[in-house]
Amino acid sequence: MMIAAGGLAKRFAGTPVLRDVALELRGPGVYALAGPNGSGKTTLMRVLALLLPPDGGEVAFEGTAVRIDRDKARAQALRRRMALIHNPAVMLSGTVAYNVGYGLGVRGVGNAEKGRRVREILGRLELDGFERRNARRLSAGETQRVALARAMVLDPEVIFLDEPTANLDPASARLIEAAVREMARAGKRVVVASHNLWQVERIADWLWFLDDGRLTLSGPAAEVLHRGDHKVWREFLGRDNLFNGEITDSDGCKLFAIGGAKFEVVTDLIGKTTASLDPSEIIISREPLRSSARNQLPGTVESHSSEGGLYKVTLDCGVPLVAAITKASWDEMGLKQGETVYAVFKASAVRVWREE
Repeated sequence: MMIAAGGLAKRFAGTPVLRDVALELRGPGVYALAGPNGSGKTTLMRVLALLLPPDGGEVAFEGTAVRIDRDKARAQALRRRMALIHNPAVMLSGTVAYNVGYGLGVRGVGNAEKGRRVREILGRLELDGFERRNARRLSAGETQRVALARAMVLDPEVIFLDEPTANLDPASARLIEAAVREMARAGKRVVVASHNLWQVERIADWLWFLDDGRLTLSGPAAEVLHRGDHKVWREFLGRDNLFNGEITDSDGCKLFAIGGAKFEVVTDLIGKTTASLDPSEIIISREPLRSSARNQLPGTVESHSSEGGLYKVTLDCGVPLVAAITKASWDEMGLKQGETVYAVFKASAVRVWREE
């Protein structure tokens, strides 16, 4: 199902939320929608999903524009081919099986077939045996996976996910990311609103950046993330460990230098470059490790904060370096501000590129 939007505008109480937005969902894949809070991401997804009428512009499906206030029958038929999942998701009163199978029942699927499809989709999201669980007594990660199962079981052509892994434990987040990529491989168009640019880099094929209701960047995700104003990525979207530095060759070893730190990278580039390092790729250790990881930087703990199922720990290693570890790891090590530790990461974990 190809979706094309042009000139979309939306106001709430006279305040513009979307301003002249134009985009297309052509082929299958993962389309990421990034931007600061209040930029209009949720509103845009609701307009594209035919759940909210725009005040200006149009949304076209397979080349034909649809207005939900005028083409009610066609809009309803199209909505049955799409799904939108919010976070936190809302569960109906009843069991997990009832929630996941609800849409199938509405569409007239028989009980035997419905039960088979519910069990199959729960298994794909590692929710085997959850059929009889109370859907309103699940953890946040389980609830979000059940909501995803409830949508996936209907086999939609387009699925919209609004911050699908926000405040979830790492295991649930990984399962949801894997399900997103699986749907894309199966020919679906998946639109994901996310503040997590590391997640966008892992799963997205295409990226739109929405700021104050306007699309200001658009293109293949790998390209968009590696161009433009890095201040935007840091301040609005919290992209940690993004550095401008210089690469030198030391006896065949490439070293990236930034501030008072140097670490090994894998690249053919020399000279001024930009590098990024996913905080989840960093291991924090009290002692140097016997490991294949080429980088073991000594540093001190500056601060930490809890985000979802993780602790983000800022280290001073000659340059501020942010690591993401589980709360269990933080508690086990008993880390405190000012303590000396080692940041351990592989040279291949560092992404390096040169701005064009």
